[in-house]
Amino acid sequence: MVINNNGYLVIDNSAFLVIDNSNANALAVAGTGGKIISEAENDRIKWNISTTTGAYSIPWSTSVATGAVKIPLSVTVTGAGVGAGNVIFSTYETSADNNTPWQSGITNMCSAITNADGSLFVADRFWQINANGYGTKPSVNMTIAYNPAANELVGTNTIVETNLQAQRFNAGYAATGPCYVGAGSWESLLFGTNNAASDNVTNIIVPAADFFKDWILVDNLSPLPIELVSFEANCKNGEVEIKWVTQSEINNDYFTVEKSYDAATFFEITKVQGAGNSSVTNYYSVIDPNPSTGVAYYRLKQVDFDGTTTYHNIASTNCNPNSFDVNQLVLNNNALSFNVSTTADEELIIYFYDYRGRLVANKKEMIVKGNNSIKLSNLNISTGIYMLSIIGEYNNYSTKLMNTKD
Repeated sequence: MVINNNGYLVIDNSAFLVIDNSNANALAVAGTGGKIISEAENDRIKWNISTTTGAYSIPWSTSVATGAVKIPLSVTVTGAGVGAGNVIFSTYETSADNNTPWQSGITNMCSAITNADGSLFVADRFWQINANGYGTKPSVNMTIAYNPAANELVGTNTIVETNLQAQRFNAGYAATGPCYVGAGSWESLLFGTNNAASDNVTNIIVPAADFFKDWILVDNLSPLPIELVSFEANCKNGEVEIKWVTQSEINNDYFTVEKSYDAATFFEITKVQGAGNSSVTNYYSVIDPNPSTGVAYYRLKQVDFDGTTTYHNIASTNCNPNSFDVNQLVLNNNALSFNVSTTADEELIIYFYDYRGRLVANKKEMIVKGNNSIKLSNLNISTGIYMLSIIGEYNNYSTKLMNTKD
């Protein structure tokens, strides 16, 4: 079948377009191209690919109501599956920024950073790429295109387009946390390289074991590309020991341990070789022989073999006995309140930034030994992630906060 000169085909009413030819050229476009509109999970293409390899292309587009913008999907089968299987394709824009309705089988949109619903980090579209009937599924390399001008990336979403990568849902993965309902998790694995100039995510290398059916595009500041069990920094014999544990790794080339004195500007202190592809627990440890006189912040940068870089949670330590603790943080009603417990008098400068690093408010505060209540009022903020940074004479502190109400 060839679709040319911007002709388009609409699949509707839970219909199947069945392609019974396993060759990659059984569906093609010509001239100025063609479009296929699905826009529902059950409006599908069933391609009986079987054990054939090659570059398969689905000329998806958005709905006619949103301009029928071309968002083609490319799936190159690099390793043949075992068995007379097929691949089912569909895609649709969700009706709301919280990505509802979910595809069948998805039980949550939990974020690894906030331990809460992370749907505002996700483009408002699902892709079904479902390999069926195989004893061993094929391995593939995919490119997923998106429409940056549509409501899929904007609205109330918190997305930086250049951060978009692909992620898939593992219905059999057991996860725990306050926002997990039922079985399944996005499993903290990211795939592909963002190509914002062409509005797609490319080089989505998916081995057979990771070929699950439900796919999204997500801002990579929210999830984690490796499954990081823990990351911590502790004072030990006049030095700082930085330790982390991974439960699984995919295409992980190396880690870089970075240090900061203000939780904003980081510099590299060492590199550590990653495990590549691993499904076993790996333990890592490095020493910083030059601890700070106050709070020092450490973060982990992970680099894939294709150069994709992802940053992980920040750990802090203070080897100075004159320290403080920040607790009881409450962000609502356009105000932030928190408590500082300290062992010494100290002048603090408090900064409050939005997700893009823009200063929302700042304040000088003189605290005294003991407990100190601090409040920032009239913030005039919207839903999203914010950063609190406290710079003191002896101590520094930084954390991310989620505002869930306008």
